[in-house]
Amino acid sequence: MTIGKARSGLSRRKFLKIGATAGVALAATKLATPAIAQSDAEGLLVSSGGGDFLTALQKAYYDDFTKSTGIKIVPQPWKGLAELKVMVESNAFGQFDMMLASSGEAASAQGQGLSEPLDYGLIERKALIPGASGDNWFLCNIAANVLSWNTSVFHPGSEPKKWADFFNPANSSPRGLWKNANQTLELAALGAGVPIEKLYPLDIEKALKTLDGVRDHIVWWEGGSQSQQLLAGGEVDMASMWVNRVKALKDEGKPIDYSFNQGICDGDTIIIPKGHPKKKTAMKLAAYLSTPEPQARLAELLPLGPTNTKAIPLCDPKALAATVADPANLKTARLQDFDWWAKNSDKANNEFTKWLLG
Repeated sequence: MTIGKARSGLSRRKFLKIGATAGVALAATKLATPAIAQSDAEGLLVSSGGGDFLTALQKAYYDDFTKSTGIKIVPQPWKGLAELKVMVESNAFGQFDMMLASSGEAASAQGQGLSEPLDYGLIERKALIPGASGDNWFLCNIAANVLSWNTSVFHPGSEPKKWADFFNPANSSPRGLWKNANQTLELAALGAGVPIEKLYPLDIEKALKTLDGVRDHIVWWEGGSQSQQLLAGGEVDMASMWVNRVKALKDEGKPIDYSFNQGICDGDTIIIPKGHPKKKTAMKLAAYLSTPEPQARLAELLPLGPTNTKAIPLCDPKALAATVADPANLKTARLQDFDWWAKNSDKANNEFTKWLLG
């Protein structure tokens, strides 16, 4: 499956090298330590999602970074907070030098002391959208978990328009949800009628009670491709989905539609493991990912919007309109409160897990 194609305007843009504006000299850093025997000194192991998403990362981010610096990016399978915790606490580096994770996980990693503080002397933090950065992390793109549905089941006018419709117990339609406390609890709270501007502090009990009402009609998904299969294959009639995944189905002509209304925004977020001996090299990539040009390129490949506000005028207007970063879309959605997740992730995850097992 191909998610989007590069637009012709892409080639007209000159590559933005990180120089004085980023405040960093991009040069290969030689490191030699048994702890990272699997990590080449001239390269970085970066954990992220795969498939078409990884292809887009390569085109938008990695290729020009390597061309400019000589630092090769070696993609690694997606890893989560559990893997990061084991690696840091055992001081056994080598699986990855940097990871792209959800912002909730990044905030939790910071709260648990599992990530390195970022050098904001190399990153123009004030150019990032409000709420898109913490001391140890920042979003290099912005996505949204959106309400989606099968148009063969829900004809125009009958489709779910907000999460209260999705979680309505009177509707027995099978529905897909991410098997994760992060984002799913927010959607359930919205489904209970909590106004989006008053979503935090998150009422976990109310969210779980909302899930109770539709427990027998939930089909859980654990990855983006699985969510696509469920909705496109007719196993569910509606689903929470990451916008890049659902847009891909719609672009292929599947009977699928979606809305940014009440979308919960997250993004791919930079984490450098605590104590990692290749932090300086990883910071070079982090600084590059914060700049406007690569972020604008990604928006033209996938519906993942820029977090650097200076990238907005660089984006093709049609490509930008397909992302939640477009002002018209962002005004009905909201970023997660990552500080809340940093302080409450253990409680939220434990309560969600107990509910799943109950």
